[in-house]
Amino acid sequence: MQLDTETGTTFTNDRIASIPADLLDGFRFRVCDTAADATRAIEVRRRVYRETSGYDVPVPDDVDARSWLLIAEDLQSGRAVGTVRITPRAAGALESEEYVQLPARLATVRTIEITRLAILPEFRKTNMLIPAVSFGLFRLTYEFAMQLGAQAEVVCSKPERVMSYILMGFQPTGISASYTKLNGARHELLWHDFRHAATMVENELFRRLYLGQGFPQVTIPRAIPALGLAVSDATYRLAVGA
Repeated sequence: MQLDTETGTTFTNDRIASIPADLLDGFRFRVCDTAADATRAIEVRRRVYRETSGYDVPVPDDVDARSWLLIAEDLQSGRAVGTVRITPRAAGALESEEYVQLPARLATVRTIEITRLAILPEFRKTNMLIPAVSFGLFRLTYEFAMQLGAQAEVVCSKPERVMSYILMGFQPTGISASYTKLNGARHELLWHDFRHAATMVENELFRRLYLGQGFPQVTIPRAIPALGLAVSDATYRLAVGA
């Protein structure tokens, strides 16, 4: 039995959907703590956003200077295969604030933004029910947000992906805007409070994502890494030479 210390709600392990313990075998998920790691994560994003999706967007960009990068690695090949970015509002305005005004409850220094999820095409599907790399990155996002003491997480999603976020417990704000830098695609603003995952997430599969135990492939840093590792000289050389 586990206890949600914020709400006092208890829930038993048999209420959490069973996801195979070996779902994440063969991968490692961690927060980049060196410029070299950040450079590898940036290369994944560049391939996905510029080559696969065709976005004419800088990689890295100015938001990277005040963000952390999370990385997924294939252990057999040593390749970086996925990444996502976490931006704390305590370090400045979020990317979404270029397009929308955050509700007052989210416009605080305890809010973080989840952006630039990128997974190499050949690692997006697995034989499992859930894509392993996506699951691992969101599990790491959850654990790192808890380590940071975040009180709210925001994400902007294309309409066709909104339901996936809702199943993970994200709540719609009713606010949307066209993202100029992403070819004008419409994005909807959603929010979550991971501290209350036990009560915000009804889908048993995604309760396992946040509340299940036994994912040693996902590690959080002993100390919070510096912001802006993705805009090192090495990373810029990579971006310019790409």
